[in-house]
Parts: sequence; C-alpha cells; structure tokens
Amino acid sequence: MIRGRFRLPLPGGASAEVLGGPFDALPPGVFSVCLEAAAEKAWLADILLPTPDFGVPEPEALRAAVARALAALAAEPSRPLFVGCRAGLGRTGLFLGCLLVAAGVAGDPVAQLRRLYHPAAAETPEQEAAIRSFRP
Repeated sequence: MIRGRFRLPLPGGASAEVLGGPFDALPPGVFSVCLEAAAEKAWLADILLPTPDFGVPEPEALRAAVARALAALAAEPSRPLFVGCRAGLGRTGLFLGCLLVAAGVAGDPVAQLRRLYHPAAAETPEQEAAIRSFRP
C-alpha cells in the first residue's frame, strides 16, 4: 500500500516521483530506502538505514542516506524513489522531510511534508525537530 506520492523538484528544473509506505509494499523498478530492518523485503533496499520505531537515525548516517537518494534521483529522474518503514508514516516521513530540505523546497519542511505526502507523516516531536534542524 502506497501511503503517498509527490513530485520532488531537482536542481536544473527536473523533478522526480517520490513514493512512501510500508517497505514490504515495495513496488518494482524503484530506487529504495528502507528504514525498517525487520521488513521482509529489506534485503532489496538500495539504501538500508535501520531506525528504531518512532526514532531518529544517527545524523551523519541520515545525511549520507539523503545525499545518496538525492544523487540517485538527479542521475535518473525517471526512476521513482520509494521510502518505507513499518507503516510508512513516522520514519518514512522523517526521511522524506529531510529530502525536501535537501532539495531546497521552501517553507516549513514538516508542513510541506504533511501537505505533499501524508497529513500524519513524522509522528513524534523528535522526528519533527530532526526535519526542521536537518542540514544537508
């Protein structure tokens, strides 16, 4: 089940499709980020960033994963990015919010995330704070 999808603006005027949801709903042909180490399909992830449920990953690992995902989108904007955890809301929202910051999307990144992706994305105050303080 896909929780949400949006177009992410990329440098140079291109954009790429970004999807999120439970990682085990991983669609074929996407570049993927898995935040749930216990997901059955975790072994298929292009980027594995195990993050505790309702938690926040280590800042350097998060920064590196976001940079790698953004680089993959820039290199192949026609290939969608899928980000997932257990439910596709908290940790997925955290990653997607940081991706919005890294892509230079204007405005409050948590508000933008909830508008573009899902109203319940980023489930904890710590996840919201991590998005707002993210520096690529």
